[in-house]
Amino acid sequence: MDAQRPSTSGAFNGLPIEINREIVSYLDTDKEIADFRLVCKGTNDAVDGDFLSFWRFKFRQFFALKAGTKNRVLKQQYQRRKKYMRLGAGINWYHGWSKPETRVLQVLAEIINESFQGGHEHDDYGRPRCLNQDQLLQFIQNSKNFLAVKRPRAPKAHGKNECINPALAAVQIMCAHFLFENLNMKHNIYCFEVSQKAVYQTPAKAPMFVGLNKVEVNMELVLHGLNFFRNHMVGTDMGMHHMMRYMHPTQKPSPWQTPLSEGCSPLTKHWKGTYAFLDHADLRKVRAVDEDDDDLEVFIDGNVDIDGKIQLECGEPGAFPWSQLFEKHLKSSPPPAQAPRTRAQGRSLIPNDEKPTAIQFRGEGDDAEDHFYATGWLTSLPPQPAGLDIPGWQRITFMKSFDTDEVEAITDNLWAYEGVVLPGGRIIIGRWWLDYSGPFIFWAVEPELGFEGNITETSTSIL
Repeated sequence: MDAQRPSTSGAFNGLPIEINREIVSYLDTDKEIADFRLVCKGTNDAVDGDFLSFWRFKFRQFFALKAGTKNRVLKQQYQRRKKYMRLGAGINWYHGWSKPETRVLQVLAEIINESFQGGHEHDDYGRPRCLNQDQLLQFIQNSKNFLAVKRPRAPKAHGKNECINPALAAVQIMCAHFLFENLNMKHNIYCFEVSQKAVYQTPAKAPMFVGLNKVEVNMELVLHGLNFFRNHMVGTDMGMHHMMRYMHPTQKPSPWQTPLSEGCSPLTKHWKGTYAFLDHADLRKVRAVDEDDDDLEVFIDGNVDIDGKIQLECGEPGAFPWSQLFEKHLKSSPPPAQAPRTRAQGRSLIPNDEKPTAIQFRGEGDDAEDHFYATGWLTSLPPQPAGLDIPGWQRITFMKSFDTDEVEAITDNLWAYEGVVLPGGRIIIGRWWLDYSGPFIFWAVEPELGFEGNITETSTSIL
């Protein structure tokens, strides 16, 4: 008998299809399902009969269901996703250019882009949570080294395959949303000194945005920023680790809570964050050292254990004063009505008419013992990187002052900030500068719990 042809005389043939389907629904692995399907005609019908309805049931166990998707497509998507997620968990990730790596990245990006399609659940703290996000977290935990990819050397001295694939960096950035939930999980952080050097580079050498019209995110720089702050948050010998360990889960960085979409989206009100700096002598040293040097020195970062807070208010362009002095430093003027394009998208990108391309905001908060004010802009960026087209990236710029909230009265003591709002609007990574510069991170939080368990409207953090 052909091993791939179901038997017509097996014991399961005598059972109703409903019983066989109940049995297969309890099988844990895809191999067990495949084996069960080949037992006999009755088991084959339980899996592939009834217009493939079993595959709709199986898909909905693990993934968000996009409305209107046919069962035939769901079967193909389920099998493809499971296949490449198993493959991706077992391979040794390097720079993201190999055929297996690129295929896994396509699947992971698909799971990211289709998160929160249809219904969703809630976590233990009432926050929206999607099955796709649980699958991404499981992939991270099962992977051999997905988040411990070797950093490349200078691209000008090597071929394309020596540089990190922006697609790999983008998916790593999205997966990094889950790394702050459990400080006890395994955190593989490659060479902190490499990320430290990257985040303290000058804007001229390491711009936050690159490509045509400067609307392409420098994915590798953002990834270095996440690695830099994650090291301070999870490293047991770091000052920020103790603060993060005892922080309520609703006050830690968290994943996106809504479907990802193109265009500009207002930021939530409450934020925490911190920034880092080096003294001038160390800053000169870290910038001067050769990036190909295998013996990079680690310098002592200042301020990273400070818990800053800010509350934001968003409005339409023109809602808040914006001086020419601010514009001179930040170049934050809204883009044209048509959405910006990357070089790869060329003229093919259709602008999103349902969302604005720019939003203005102002904020007020506390940085250590100082009260400050902030005014700035959000501008939309196109879906990226090319080939994955993850939507929801935004550029954020703002000016921070400790003096007054009257914009026109400010003449000095200004701190400029430029960064990337990650898709979903829950984490911001970027660079601040005055006469020198350094990295910053913000993350959205819930209103803090009072001592008696009541929600209190406390000010929130920025840095």
